[in-house]
This record gives sequence, structure tokens and C-alpha cells, in this order.
Amino acid sequence: MGEVPPGTGSADAGPGGSSSTESDEEPLARQGPEIVRETFPTREVPAKIVVNIPMFRDVFDCESYSLVNKSLTYGSREAHTLGRRKKDVAQSFGVRSEWDGTPPLKVFQFLRKFAKACDDNDVSEAEAFFMLQDFTKEPLRSEVMSVMPSRHGGNPGEVNSYLELINWMLRYHADEASLAAQVEEFNRATQTPGY
Repeated sequence: MGEVPPGTGSADAGPGGSSSTESDEEPLARQGPEIVRETFPTREVPAKIVVNIPMFRDVFDCESYSLVNKSLTYGSREAHTLGRRKKDVAQSFGVRSEWDGTPPLKVFQFLRKFAKACDDNDVSEAEAFFMLQDFTKEPLRSEVMSVMPSRHGGNPGEVNSYLELINWMLRYHADEASLAAQVEEFNRATQTPGY
């Protein structure tokens, strides 16, 4: 039999019957780290509420109540600090400022106040999604909780993001006709002498 060149055949085979040379396998120190790409949810804006009166477009647009911190990440770290962050938001939001759903047009004031309190405390949209229900009173709290996903996966929920929840609240509590009636009443009161 002929001689086998070094590093190419069974002459250099180790006890397992296969050869291993430095060129075949790189040491772990020279191998690059495995790249793990984490997928984050994408921020989707729900369909806009169509209004006939142009001056009402902004108040019926859920994006006008969006937060500065648009992060959608909600993990164990955020869940762990949520209690402390709720207390900070509550301090900015005001004591006894919870809303029970009446009068319905108060939804605009409630949402603006909630968004400002969240922005003041750098709360993300993911955190605000789970926090909003704590700033409501019954019967609204039960209604909000019924459309949100359950924590254990039993109920997938009608809404799955902060903007979807805001859009649901606007659709559920406000309508263009009642807002127009309120604006008309206000305009009449300011133009009538004697008030």
C-alpha cells in the first residue's frame, strides 16, 4: 500500500476513525456567535373612524391619543415594573379621576388625560395597554376587560394593542351626532346674551 499524505487519510485518524485537523474544524473561539433574530410585533394602526364633520377628525382619530414611547415590547421586565409605573401615572393622572363611562363624551377628556400622564412618565404603548383598565371604574372596567385578551390565553380578545383599545373606546362611547349637538349647545350659550 502506498503512503498516505499527512492530514488526508486514515493514517492520521484518531480513535474514532476520523481525522480532525485544524483546517477542518475551527476552535470555538474563532466561530462567530449564532445570530438570533427576535421578532417583535409590528405597530398597526386600526381603521380610522369616518366622520362627516372635518373639525371632528382629530378627536375621533386614535393616533391623536398615541404615546411618545411607541414600544410594543412587553415581557417579564415590563410586567415586573408595571405596578410602580401605575403609581407614577396615577399621580400624574390625578386621584379620583377614574372614569365609569358616563357621560359618554367624556371619553375625549379621559383619553387625553391618560395619554398625557403616560407620556409624562415615559410609559410605552405596550404598558399603557395593560394599564388603562386600572383607570376606569365599573361598569366600564368590566367592558374594557371583556374586550382585552386574557393573560392565560383563554380569551383572544377583540383588541390586541393600545391603539385598538383607544379606537374601541371611541367607537363605543362617542358618536359624531352627540358631539355636534354638544358643540352647537356650547356655541348657542356663548352667543346668547345673559349667560
